[in-house]
Parts: sequence; C-alpha cells; structure tokens
Amino acid sequence: MKYVFWLALGLTFTQTVWAQGDFRGRVVDAKSGEGLPGATVQIHELEVGMITDVDGNFAFAQVRRANYHVHFSYVGYKAVSLLVRADELPKLLVVKLEETSLELSELVVESNYYKTGPKEQTLSMEILDTEYLLKNREGSFVNSLENLPGVSTINTGVGIAKPVIRGMSFNRVIVNDHGIKQEGQQWGGDHGLEIDMFAPGRVEVIKGPSSLMYGSDGLGGVINILPPPIPQEEGVEGAFQMIYKTNNHLVGTSTNVKGKHRDWVYGLRFSTQDFGDYRVPAESFNYNGTIYPIYDEHLKNTAGRERDFSLMTGVKKSWGYSTLTISNFNQEVGLFAGAVGIPNAALLEPDGDRRDRDKPRQETNHFKVISNTNVLLGQNWLELDLGYQYNLRKEISNPHTGQVVIGDDDLALRLALQTFTLNGRYFLHKRPNHSRIFGVQGQYQINRKGGFEHLIPDFNSSALGAYIYEEHSWYDQLTLTGGLRLDYANRNIDSYRQPIYDTNQDVDRYYERNAAIDKSFLNYSASLGVSYYPTMQFNAKLNVGTSYKVPTATEMSINGIHHGTFRHEIGDENLSSERGIQTDVSLSYLRSNFSLVVTPYVSYFLDYIYLAPSALFSNNLDPDAFYESTQVYQYKQHDTFFAGTELAVEYHPIDALHWKLAAEYIYNYNLDTYLPLPLTPPPSLYSDIDYEWFLGQHILSSMSFGLNAKWVFDQKRVDRNERSTEGYFIMGANLGTTISLGFTEANLFVSANNLLDQEYWNHLSRYRLLNLPEQGRNFTVSLHVPIGSK
Repeated sequence: MKYVFWLALGLTFTQTVWAQGDFRGRVVDAKSGEGLPGATVQIHELEVGMITDVDGNFAFAQVRRANYHVHFSYVGYKAVSLLVRADELPKLLVVKLEETSLELSELVVESNYYKTGPKEQTLSMEILDTEYLLKNREGSFVNSLENLPGVSTINTGVGIAKPVIRGMSFNRVIVNDHGIKQEGQQWGGDHGLEIDMFAPGRVEVIKGPSSLMYGSDGLGGVINILPPPIPQEEGVEGAFQMIYKTNNHLVGTSTNVKGKHRDWVYGLRFSTQDFGDYRVPAESFNYNGTIYPIYDEHLKNTAGRERDFSLMTGVKKSWGYSTLTISNFNQEVGLFAGAVGIPNAALLEPDGDRRDRDKPRQETNHFKVISNTNVLLGQNWLELDLGYQYNLRKEISNPHTGQVVIGDDDLALRLALQTFTLNGRYFLHKRPNHSRIFGVQGQYQINRKGGFEHLIPDFNSSALGAYIYEEHSWYDQLTLTGGLRLDYANRNIDSYRQPIYDTNQDVDRYYERNAAIDKSFLNYSASLGVSYYPTMQFNAKLNVGTSYKVPTATEMSINGIHHGTFRHEIGDENLSSERGIQTDVSLSYLRSNFSLVVTPYVSYFLDYIYLAPSALFSNNLDPDAFYESTQVYQYKQHDTFFAGTELAVEYHPIDALHWKLAAEYIYNYNLDTYLPLPLTPPPSLYSDIDYEWFLGQHILSSMSFGLNAKWVFDQKRVDRNERSTEGYFIMGANLGTTISLGFTEANLFVSANNLLDQEYWNHLSRYRLLNLPEQGRNFTVSLHVPIGSK
C-alpha cells in the first residue's frame, strides 16, 4: 500500500507543466452587495480552502490552470457550488449568497462522486455535518442516523447496530469509509458496523438505486463517511471529546490531533468506550414459552468495551493530493445468554459485576489501510482509492452438551475476511455545463473460518466493474444525469463435510453442510435522472435506474445454527443475481425560513433474495449433526414490490426557534407468497423543536434547549411466522451550551432518551423475539473541547 503514495507523487513529474496564477474573487450578500467577512471558500479537487477577509475577498496563490469545483458557504446563507474552468481562473470571481435560517442550506455535497450542490443531484440525499453528529451520539455510529427519514437500524443490544435504508439492509446498503466500501460480516443480523463513533466529520446518506456508481449491494442506498477537514493553514489543532450515558454507565473518550506543515498533512485519533450491562423496564422475558427473570432490570452480560485508532499522513500540492490512512477498530461485547439460545439460572443470575464480559461474547477487530489520491491530468482529474481490510470476528462460547471439540474448547466461531479494493475515476469536463466520469472498480475477498461450530465455509470472491456517467446542465435550471455500467463477479466456495462421531469419539460418517461452488455472474445497470430548479425555491427530481445484487457466498452456502440471530440458516447454491427497477421522485420547496421535501419511490425486484422461516427444525436435517434444535430459515428468491414515501419539514418562525418533522412509510409485497417481507420498518413520525439564544461575551456564550418525540405505529404487515409489533411513543429532550474557556470554546450537550421510561419493542431488534424491550430512560452528557495552535 505504501507504493500507492509514491506512485501518486511520481505521476506529477510526468504531467504537462501547466501555467499557474492567482485565483481571486469576492463573496457578497446577494441583496446588498456588501462583502461577507469570514465566508469559507474551498477548492474541492485540491482539498484546500480559506476564509474571506473583512471585505469578503479571497485569493489562492499559484493555482494551476485546470477545472475546479469551488464551494462557498457562510453561516446564515445558502451554500453555492461552482465549476470554475481553466480559462476563467484569471478573472475576478464574484459570488452572491442568499440569506436563510435553514441549517442544511449551509451544506454542500463533498463526496468523491458528486461535486455540485444538492439541487443538481438526482437522487435523494441527507447531509449531516459535524454539529449534527456531535449532538446525536447514540453509542454507535449507525444509531446516530436512525431519526433521519427513511433510515432505521437493526439492533442487537446497545453496542451492535446495522443501517436500514427504505426497508433494505445487510448486503443491500453500502457504507463507504474514506471512499472504500466497508467489508465485514454484514450479512449477519448480530454483526455491527465497525466504525469509530467519534471519527466521522461528515456523513452523506444517499437513498435509492446506487448500483451505477457503487456496484453490487447499492439497492437501498449508500452511506458515505467523510473525515473531518485538515487545517488549511500551517499549525496543529485537535479536540478532546467525552461522553457518558446513565443507562449502562458508558464512558467514552476520543482525542484527535491534526495539522499541516508546508505541503504535508497528518492526523491521529484514539477513541475508547467502556460500558456495563444495560437496563430495560422489564422484570422477565419469554424464551420458547418459558418465563425467565431479569434481575434488577439489567440484562446480564451485555457490557462491552471498544478501542479504536486511526493515523493519516499525506501531501497536498498544486497537482492534487495523496493521503494514506491506517485504522483499527477493536470491540468486545457480551451477549445476553437468553438471546443466543442458552438461558439457565447460572447464566442469568447476577455475579456482582455489571461491567465484566463473560461467555457468550463476541470479539471483533477490523484493520484498514486506505490510500486516497487525486491527481491533475491536463485540465481534468484522476481519483484513485485503494484499500486493504482485515476483519476478524470471534464468538466465544462453551460447547453444547455432547459436542465433540477438537482444539480450542471456547472458540465457537472464527471468521477472518480479507478484502482488497480498487476504485478509479477520471473526471472529464468537456464544456462548462457538461461533465463525464469514467470509472472502474475491483474487489477480491478471502474468507477463512475456524472454531468448533460451522456457519459459513472458506471462500474466495472477486468482482470487477466499469461505468460511464454523464451530467449535463442547461440555463442553470435543468440538470440531466445518466450512465451505464457492466460488472463481472465470481464466487468460489469450498465444500464442507462435518465429521459425525460415534460413542468412542471416532468418525462414523460425514454430513455435507455445503457442496463446492464455483459460479460467475455478469450484470449491467443503468440510470437516468433529471433535476429541475426553475427558481431558488423549487426543485423537482426524478431518477429511474436499474440495480442489481450478486448473491453473496453466505447466501449460497451457509448451513448452521446462527446463535446470534436465534435461528438455523441455510443457503441455496442455485441463487441468481437480484435485479431491480427503481423510480425515485423528490419534490422540495424552500424559502429563507421554511422547507418541505417529499420523496415518494416505487421499486420492482426480480429474484429478490431473503431469509424465509420454514416449518423445519435443525434435527429434521440430521439429528446427529446438530446438538440442539432451532427453527430453520432458508434463503429464497421471489419477485417483490416496494413503495413508500418520506416527508421532511423544517420551519423557523423566528431565527432562534427551529422546528423539524420527519415521517416515513414503507410498503413491500412478495409477489409469490402474497405476504409482506420480513423485517420491514413500521411507519414512523419524528419531530423536534429547539430554541437557541446567544448570551454575548460571557462564559456561556450561547445556549439551546429542545424537545423531541417519536411515534412508531403498529407493524402488523409481517411475513409468515413473523411476530407483529405494537407501536409506541417516546419522548426526549436536549440541552446544549457553548462555554468560553479563553483559549477555545467548548460545546456541552445533555440529552435524554426515552424520557418517560416507556416499555416498548423495536420491530427490527433481534431481542424482540424474546419479548425484551428496548433501553429504559437514558441521559447522555457529551463534551467537545477543540484545541489548536498556529
């Protein structure tokens, strides 16, 4: 991976030497024409920026003649993104910004694939800045997103969560970290997302068909995680963050340092989390018809700890930039015994220590090396992302009675997955209103298993795709996007034959869990989108796309009792690629103090892959191969129909008062069974109101107070053998303040979740099957102290 960094440097010496000059301009108020001091100006491709002076002026010295996307933003004004061409750089650029009290209008789209502002994009997108992430620390990165319209989470306790977008999850949602697709064991309901909660500086949630730009698995949407920006001026800065939660006495800290010296940039972060058993407002739970006690309302053995670090270094020049990021995520979480099928008096009774992690538990380590390079070639740009990931997941548990174990007698499962990733994109600006992207993506995976239990076999997996994407605009009112993509994938899966022992512990025979599989897939995808914005207030978007998902090795070959999901799962080697035809519409109306966004969508999927419950149990398959009996779920394919809508409203009657409303409804239907699909999020409504006021030059310079409420309706549209779930209503509150410490300004946030300590069940929680409610009342205190020197 280190050679990638030096390759990027070497490319610069083979380029044509282009003329350099100053890039100057002025940012002004659209009405008065007066300069805006302190506005932020950023050149996207170079990842450099500056603040305008007292008259709104800015100047970048010795900028190469090329095509750049430049972002302009200022608090209280709508952000603007412009494509500045090489022949326009010597001219004095005047940018007019319009006033607004809406926070999201101050944000621009900065992910690698989209360089323009939100109005030009033809897919629905949510953009979350640093302030939002600081105020919504929920114990895991994914849980911080669950109040967005169209976004939900599948939870296992409080430390494990995975994202759901428009009712799709697992391998139908792509998570990109630093431009590289996060690859772990995301097929499992009990496998969380291995992302440091404190690390993201910005998040972009793309909803809808995304296979064209991102490849297989992009049916539901994409979550792009972007790091905090590096300082634009020489010097060192950093921050200390701390969080405390009362429900499970979680204590988390994160310290980061970042800086710039001449052309070199660097960053370092170290984060920790330690938490105890969490509390639920219940005294018992139901396991297969038997009532078991919950002592002192705490779920024993749900404590955990987490240690994360990341290191970044790189260089920024006039030809572009190249960075190398190394990170490691390490987590150990206890699993409530009742949730993995082994409840008994000894495992449920309190042991006097609510912070220990006994058996059963899971240990996860995710190591990543990512290289991001952006190189100027002529007047256009080449982006190259390379990544290596090593995901190691262990389940620690005792063998079942009568089970013969060879080797480590408490290592139930060991899954080791290595992933190599390549993403390359060439950005060609043919004309001021016409851009083109040529892209290539490649991935190779190696999975190796261990432990005395079997779930998935060893396999190798590969994928290669190429695409072309066009964007064309007319008269600053209409943008048309479209593209084509071709993909090849291969699944090479080893067979696994389980030895069956006799009473003398000699091998009597073998039971074949799965046969050897070597299967290739060829797929195509296409999309066509339009964004119409005749005025600054109105924006209409339409996107029609085809998407696909290649069946995973797990879906084709799994055969075993998956204790983490409380079921026996069986794959199907004959699965074919899943294909979708998806249509998204977005209508938005925006004024200076009001916004309304409605996003209906309709999708039709051929050969949709899903886990379906059956009437079989493990011992029906082979009574000698399985030491316990659990209901069998089988991977199947059926044609399905999806539809739904999301609503987002924001209103500021006065600048200090903020009111937001978000609603979502999802409808799906299995066209073969005439039943809904399992794990469909119920309809929900979320609202919050905040009042913010400034106190002047005091120790407490500003304060905010807010209330929020979430209504979740009954979910009675369920699959066969799936339980329905009652709806619920919960309330929350938050208080925030900015504290002047002389050398810096610290941010303190206090929030309360489930303020009324309601007993309720989350339809997407795995613990719902045991009648285990969600967390009781929980207060969170979060502190953020920035520190910098120049």
